[in-house]
Amino acid sequence: MKRWLIIAAIATAALVTLGMRSWFKRDTTLTASGTLEARNVNVGSKVGGRVEKVNAQEGDRVQAGQVILTFEDSELNARLLSARGRYEQAKANYEKMLHGSRPEDIQEARGTAEYQQHFADTYRADVERAKADLDNAAANFHRAQQLASHDVVSRQYLDDAENRYKAAQATLASYQNALVASQGTIAAADAAKKRAERGSRPEDIAMAKAQMISAEGDLREAESQWNEREVKAPANAVVEAMDIRPGDLLPANTSVAKLLESDQLFVVVYVPQSMIGRVHLGQDADVRVDAFDRPFRGKVEQIRQQAEFLPRNVETKDEREHQVVGVKLRVDNPEGRLRAGIHADVKFLEKQ
Repeated sequence: MKRWLIIAAIATAALVTLGMRSWFKRDTTLTASGTLEARNVNVGSKVGGRVEKVNAQEGDRVQAGQVILTFEDSELNARLLSARGRYEQAKANYEKMLHGSRPEDIQEARGTAEYQQHFADTYRADVERAKADLDNAAANFHRAQQLASHDVVSRQYLDDAENRYKAAQATLASYQNALVASQGTIAAADAAKKRAERGSRPEDIAMAKAQMISAEGDLREAESQWNEREVKAPANAVVEAMDIRPGDLLPANTSVAKLLESDQLFVVVYVPQSMIGRVHLGQDADVRVDAFDRPFRGKVEQIRQQAEFLPRNVETKDEREHQVVGVKLRVDNPEGRLRAGIHADVKFLEKQ
């Protein structure tokens, strides 16, 4: 009888031990909670201008590289063509100086000088027209300020008038810069004509090479500005905020849309300092939200170097248990089912 009692006691102890191990294993699973967040991206253009086309609206999902807004490009195209022409001219002039001038080259140099003078006259007319437009925009802006001060017009009306004034300033500055550049081009064309007539000296050849390099730099800048006519999404994202319409005038370096990167979200959780040794960079985790019955894959991408104290003044060992370390996890969201702002529970996966 005693033998059976001993066996029963051993069996009971074994079951209790297994149960405690199972309970301990479950009880020591490292979990934490936080709120899903998305990376914000403000996109815009370095050049600005008048909006020609809007290809997205709030709530739309956009792909990396997708054009979401286009500016009118007539002015940018003119700058690009002008810069390309100056570069080609400087390059041809340099090559001609290297190989000497033929009679037809001399005649061509004379024609080029005349053409550049005509080009400068065109820019001069553009400047005068832009000055008139600026005066008109300034008057309208001043009138809008007066009306707004008496609450006769809306704030939007005043903002539109101010944007038109700034755009007119930018246009005038652009034409003035082009006119100044054309004066230099005229001087270069006249010098080229004289060189063709008398032949080139070594120092003139060196100068021509420098002018070609400078013109190439201007061309690269014009190409860069040309590329800014389109605002593109830098990554797969959702358009969070965008209140732009065709015809709107936008200053340079203005944000046109706020995007939330949708493919990858992140969550910051706080792990007790006594358990932070169980967390490491690159560690996988299961991330669950109330809306779905399945976990989403997360990965630890940052463990903050400085712990935080709750409460702030820690004196005893028990109070030190309230010391926590922030851990940031990247959460994959390829299907776009998760949303920023949703509460999430994180279970850190540990190798057994």
